[in-house]
This record gives sequence, C-alpha cells and structure tokens, in this order.
Amino acid sequence: MTAAKLTWEDDLDKSATRYHTYGAWIAIIFDPVFGITDYLNIPHAFVQIMSLRIGIAVITVFTLLAHKRKLINSKMLIFIPFLLISLQNAYTYSVIQLDDFTGHSLNYLALFIGAGMFVLWNWYYSLAIIVPSILASAYFFQMNHHLNMQEALINGGLLLLVVAIFMFLLIETRYRLTISVIKFKIALLEANDALGDEKAQSDKLLRNILPDEVADELKTTGKASAKHYQKVSVLFTDFKGFTARSASMTPEEVIEELNKCFSAFDAIVEKYNLEKIKTIGDAYMCAGGLPVANETNPVDAIRAGLAIQEYMTAYKNECIAKGEPYFECRLGINTGEVVAGVVGTKKFAYDIWGDTVNTASRAESTGALGKVNITESTYELVKDIFQCEYRGDIEVKGKGQMKMYFVLG
Repeated sequence: MTAAKLTWEDDLDKSATRYHTYGAWIAIIFDPVFGITDYLNIPHAFVQIMSLRIGIAVITVFTLLAHKRKLINSKMLIFIPFLLISLQNAYTYSVIQLDDFTGHSLNYLALFIGAGMFVLWNWYYSLAIIVPSILASAYFFQMNHHLNMQEALINGGLLLLVVAIFMFLLIETRYRLTISVIKFKIALLEANDALGDEKAQSDKLLRNILPDEVADELKTTGKASAKHYQKVSVLFTDFKGFTARSASMTPEEVIEELNKCFSAFDAIVEKYNLEKIKTIGDAYMCAGGLPVANETNPVDAIRAGLAIQEYMTAYKNECIAKGEPYFECRLGINTGEVVAGVVGTKKFAYDIWGDTVNTASRAESTGALGKVNITESTYELVKDIFQCEYRGDIEVKGKGQMKMYFVLG
C-alpha cells in the first residue's frame, strides 16, 4: 500500500474524532435541554442547576473551538464536557428530594450511556469520568439529609452495574465493528492497488507494442480500424553483409550488437517524432506522419536518417579501434500514401501497407553505405531545406528507372 493510503490507525482515529465531535455538540445542545427534567423533578433548585448547565454548554463551545485550532485532541474534546456534566449531576444530589431520586437516576443512566458511546474504546477516559462522579456523589450524599443512604446506595449501585455492563458491550462491539470495517477497507485498497499495478503493466506493454492512439482505440472498441494516410515518409535501414559477418559471431554477440544498434535507432526515431513499425532480421523500419498525420514527416524522416548514419559512423570507428567486427548501414526514404492498422486477433502488430512502403524498401537496397538515399517524391518536398545530390536514374527492381538523391546535409 502507498503512504497516501489510510492505515487502520488513521481510520480509527478519524472515526473516534467524528464521534467525539458529535458528543461535544450533544453536550452543548442537550445538557441545557435536560433543564426541563430539573424543572419537573427539582423545581426549587431549577435556576441554580440550569445556570450550571448553561455554563457547561459555554465551556464546551470554547473546548470545541480549541479542538478546531488543534490546541487539544479529540479525546479531551469529549472528556471535558462529560466530566463537568458528571460533577454537575452529582451536585444535584445536594438539592434533590427523596421522591425525586428514581427519576433523577434515569438522568444519570442517560449520561453514562452517552459517555460510553462517545468516549468510545478509551476506557481510561471513561473511568476518569465515572470515578470523580462517584466520589462527588458520595460527598453530596452527605450534604443532603433528605436522601435515604440505603436506598441511594442500592439504586446507585444497580445503576452503575447496568451502565458498566452496557459501556463494556458498547465499547467492545463498536471497536470490533470498526476494526472489521477498516480491515475490509485495507483489503479492498490492496486489491485495487494490485489490480491497478497489473492494469498499468499491461497498458505499458500494449503501448510499447502499439502507438498510443491505436492502443486507446483497441482498449475502447476491441479492434483498431485501418486508416489511410495521404503523406507518410517511410524509412528503411539494412546492414550490409549481415549474414556473413554474423557467421563469425556467437548468437549472443549477434543479439547484443543488433540490440545496441536498434536501441540507438529507437531513441533517434522517438526524438524526431517517427513511429517504429518493426524489425525484420537486421532490417529496421519506421515512418513519420502516423498515427497522427502531420506535414513535417519528410523533414523529420531525413533528420532521423542523418542521425542514424552519424551514429553508425561512430559505432564503426569504435569497433575498428577495438579490433571488433562491425555493421555498416544502407538507408532509404520514400514519401507517399499508405494504409496503416492492426490485423489479426493474436500478437497484435501495427503495420503499414502500400506501394510507398515497397518503394522505400527499394530506396534502401539501391542506396550506399553511410548515405541517406531518398526518392524523387521525398526530394520534391525537402529540396529547399536540405542539400541533396542527384544520383541519376537508378534501375529499381519491379519499378524500372527511378530518380534518386543522396542527402548531403
């Protein structure tokens, strides 16, 4: 799980804070409302006890403001008003009449149930409310000669027993329920994380195989429709004498050298906004102007071609210095119409078709080592940008005579 996700302790603390805030508002609103029971049970002391209730409500308001300013924690937010309410209710024993005892005991029951509910599973805070209340009640019993001590102790003892049992069950149940919910949320987050990681991996793999636009269409519709492009520049490379040179190398060395060269080509192709189409043996094919059409693809392709030949020259010099075998590269570019898309239902591959592709392949095969050979169609689009050398009419297999040019820079 990531650090941004909630741990169960954070979730538990947020849950407790929410209930503590509810408890503070209940103390602010309902403690003065209980003045109605004071009026019905002990009307002779109504003004005196009501003043205490309003005072406690005001103190609780200030306590709530202190919590919002992060001056006190949420446990103190609920502890302070309920402790004051406990002492206030204990004080009422000093003014209560004997006939009022049973009714007023119900007030106590509501108090301690509320304390147990909102203090939640912090038993030490609950005890810090109950113990001072019991001691204060005992003290005020001594001050009120109207109360029958035996009846008070019996009723009070039974009340505390009921409250203690209820609080224990409430705290235990709420604790276990909260922990269960939190564990479920954590398990759900972990499952979502794992699913998200798998999805990200598969998405990354798909985008490494297909262009982003094609991958998005494939994920959305389940298929990728073929598209026609009016102007695409296709670039082919091929290594001269690859078969003969690779015969003197181990398979591992062949793969290592190809990977070294093609990885450099990949970086160049990406830099100049071309799309890698595929490799076939020692041949490398890419194109500009797709899957998103643009007008700059002839220039982009030639710049990429010059960068590739520059890399191959440096690679050749490095191999010569080490006394190692090396590859030399022919490179051809042609511009024209193509159809691009994904065919089949397994091992998806983005490919392009059309006479433009075939002619680009012929431009490569009739090129020269270390040169960027372009067809007339490409030349007409870049002649004002690049310095080119006319090669004359070149015999091209299946095409007859074709005008070809070397790009000098």
